[in-house]
Amino acid sequence: MTILKVKNRAGKPVDIESGSGLTRVLEKDYGSKAAATASSEAYKRYLSDNGVMMKDVVRALGYEDIGKINVRELLDNDGTKPLFNAIVEDGLRMGFERQSNWNRLVASTIPSDQLSQQWYYLQHEDDWYDLRDIGQGAPIPTSTIQIGDNSIKMHKRGRGLEWTDEAKRANIDMVRLWLQKLGLNLGRQYESVAVDRLLNGYFPSGDDSAPTIGVETAGTLTLGDIFYAAKYQEQEKGFSPNMSIMNLNTAYQVTNMREGDQYLYREELKDGRFADVVNGQPFISNQVPDDRIILVDTNFALVRYEGKGFGVESERSAKTQVEGSYGTEISEFVPFEPDARMVLTVDAAR
Repeated sequence: MTILKVKNRAGKPVDIESGSGLTRVLEKDYGSKAAATASSEAYKRYLSDNGVMMKDVVRALGYEDIGKINVRELLDNDGTKPLFNAIVEDGLRMGFERQSNWNRLVASTIPSDQLSQQWYYLQHEDDWYDLRDIGQGAPIPTSTIQIGDNSIKMHKRGRGLEWTDEAKRANIDMVRLWLQKLGLNLGRQYESVAVDRLLNGYFPSGDDSAPTIGVETAGTLTLGDIFYAAKYQEQEKGFSPNMSIMNLNTAYQVTNMREGDQYLYREELKDGRFADVVNGQPFISNQVPDDRIILVDTNFALVRYEGKGFGVESERSAKTQVEGSYGTEISEFVPFEPDARMVLTVDAAR
């Protein structure tokens, strides 16, 4: 069977290729590379353009429970290999996007059709966030969108699985578990890149570095120091932090703060929770040193430029001669407003 009769979202029957004709359709509409690699991204676009969902295709292929089907049945058939890669993509995404936390750090994802992106920033006076009185006929204060001298180069990141003959005997349900684990590891690595950008900025020149503020007594952290830093960021920089990022040891120290012999966060300790910082649970990352806490306004601090969305392609390894499915995306994290994060330096006095 090369043509599947499937009802689209409007309830109308459409023809969906599932044999050798699928390769020709993908090549014609999405390019030779998408066809040659059985791209999940191209296949999903093909289904979407026809108003069809993957579950409709699975049903039309006669599979009652695709989770019980083994890898070989889909992977070794050119007509179902793109469907298999789409299943692989969904499994990786489960860990990459839904079970990791990098999305919480990003204000917005900005699509880009170039692998080198210009850096735009807002030039303004120090009191730019004040709504000032303007006299009759007086000029209105303005901010200016500028293009920086630096450019942003996006990186390709990914992870995959090679399908040995033994692995092809596994069923789809087992494969999904492997994929979620790989996706989770990929998401954690991705998260570490995002935290590093918040802490250190993207540009080696320091053009997007975060402002810093010390504590009252160097080497000693108090709740008052955290409160002061958050209010300083709000009053002097114009941003209200809604998240704190620190490592596990620092979160433990904050939660175990005492006043005399009494724990300040006794109820949190009893409940097995960390103490709230800036009105929420801290974001834990080992990218942050012991003597640093990042206070972040997640609405403005970090953007993600996306050159290519996450997708899965098939490729034969030149080294092992084993076919694999590889999930990749092209992107980069860059601070949007440098002042939307404030680094509290516990080893320095303010």
